[in-house]
Amino acid sequence: MQPGKSYSKASKRTVPRSGELEAADAYISGRRETYRQVDGWINQVTRLSIWHFVDEIEDVNSVVHLKLYTALKAGKFRGESTFRTYVQRITRYTCIDQVRSQRVKREADDEDLPRPAESDRPDESLERSERDQIFVRIFRAIGSDCQRLWRMIFSESLNYKEIGEKLGMPEGTVKRRVHECKKMAIELKNKLI
Repeated sequence: MQPGKSYSKASKRTVPRSGELEAADAYISGRRETYRQVDGWINQVTRLSIWHFVDEIEDVNSVVHLKLYTALKAGKFRGESTFRTYVQRITRYTCIDQVRSQRVKREADDEDLPRPAESDRPDESLERSERDQIFVRIFRAIGSDCQRLWRMIFSESLNYKEIGEKLGMPEGTVKRRVHECKKMAIELKNKLI
């Protein structure tokens, strides 16, 4: 048996480490020192030269914090690994998603993005510009699966049934994924504003 791990003979599953769960709870509750420590673990992964991000690393880190917080609130961390390992695993997968989405970004034309009606008032123009910047940041951060769904809905004007047929999945699954993408976009928007 490895030090620091205990096993139940009946289930052969790793027993949760209470210290790791406490660290996760401290992060959720917003303890500043825990947040700084987690941010350091995230930076150890995102600052690696292998990623070649188009976006600022701080943007990627924000997406990681959002995903981590959401996963912890949903109870997905069970303490079977160290909290640091869990954080860095989420960070690596987020980095991979960001790099993959960059390919989609390069293919996306700014003209594809919806634009509000033009106005001559400078204050409305500035507000519109800020809204557009927030939309682009959210669109880039939600990942390629959500981007693809949004394009089918807004650019191709497909309904859930048509999207399901095109992707080979049930209509209910499409609805659930659209809902998840919308929820993620709202959380990102609230973080950016």
